[in-house]
Amino acid sequence: METVAERGLTIEGQTARWAGRRREKMLTHAPTGAVRIIQEETLREIAPFPTFSAAWKDPRPYTLKFNPFTGEIYVPFWRQAKTISSNGQRSLANAEEFVQIRRRREHQVDFNDLPKRRIVELDYKRVDSLEGAIRQAVHVMEAYRPGGKEAEQVDETWAWLDFQLESTLAGKLTEDSLATLAKQTAIFLDSSGLIRAREQTKKNISLRLAKAFSLDRLGRVNPLITRIRIRSAYLETVKREMLSVLVSKKFEPFLAILLMEREYTRQITKGAVEDLDTMAGFTKRGAAPFVDGKSSGSERQGMKKVLREVAHSLAQVRVLPYLSAARFAAINLVGCQEDKKELNRGIIGEPAEAVFNLTPLTELIGFGYFPEAKERIEKLSYQPLVDVLKENEEIGLEVQ
Repeated sequence: METVAERGLTIEGQTARWAGRRREKMLTHAPTGAVRIIQEETLREIAPFPTFSAAWKDPRPYTLKFNPFTGEIYVPFWRQAKTISSNGQRSLANAEEFVQIRRRREHQVDFNDLPKRRIVELDYKRVDSLEGAIRQAVHVMEAYRPGGKEAEQVDETWAWLDFQLESTLAGKLTEDSLATLAKQTAIFLDSSGLIRAREQTKKNISLRLAKAFSLDRLGRVNPLITRIRIRSAYLETVKREMLSVLVSKKFEPFLAILLMEREYTRQITKGAVEDLDTMAGFTKRGAAPFVDGKSSGSERQGMKKVLREVAHSLAQVRVLPYLSAARFAAINLVGCQEDKKELNRGIIGEPAEAVFNLTPLTELIGFGYFPEAKERIEKLSYQPLVDVLKENEEIGLEVQ
């Protein structure tokens, strides 16, 4: 219950107090206090996909996933669910399409009679490559960190709200001064981009600011109503600020996981390039059989073993853009099992059939066909791996 001291506060004082509590609550509890849902179709699609967490120790239940059949990455995000209010009751729009994500001992929620809590939907954004996912994470963190685009928009809104409060407290409001403030507010909403926003909290800020300097229902100037509407916009801005903090915090571990995956993947690829170069000799002198064509049975067996080990290491590559080059190179070295061909067609694409029909390089080396083997290693294994490393070397990771 509100205390006497709190009742004695001005609207602006109450706003500051409530805003502080809102910040603390959001940072402590969000989004754990919300009812969490997911579309059944989305759940069926992403459920079979593995996560990166097993390797990189991300303890959260909703983390990055990847599609082992295509090499694409799935980034989780939460959004406000669409609800419908009628006769004092709130229900979930298209309720039949959703299921609840429940915590331990959490009660099942009736989607046609929702509780007075936030309803948030879990969804996944599909990104077509590891490099693309890293760039996306960097972009989001740059936008939401202090000085970023999103943070600047919040700062502009704070400044405008302060100006509005000062204007309403500076003197008696009249219809003319109200009309002037309404016109200035319209210009601010347009210049700041809030009027074109699609995110719900931004839309709420825009709507409350647009209404702040209108007449009341009886067509009168009402300073109290004006200040209450400004306070409402203020609290929505607090919410937006906290969401920005939470978004930035979420993407920090995402970026760390993606960078670890990138380093691991590139080290595998570089190791394969080095091993193939050492054996066949493209930038340096290769093994003796690739120089003079003479070899013993034990030398040929040793080289076949090396190629199998290289192919095995390349099989650890999990995501695009490295996956298709690694899989193509590995199949060129050791061939492809019949039951894996459909999977690899999806990964490699059109060139798959050509490499499926080639004699595995391990067999060529077993027969002592070293000139043909060297040409095949360079063209279909070594060079594709070199190319994918070069093409994805610079990705811009500076996060200020």
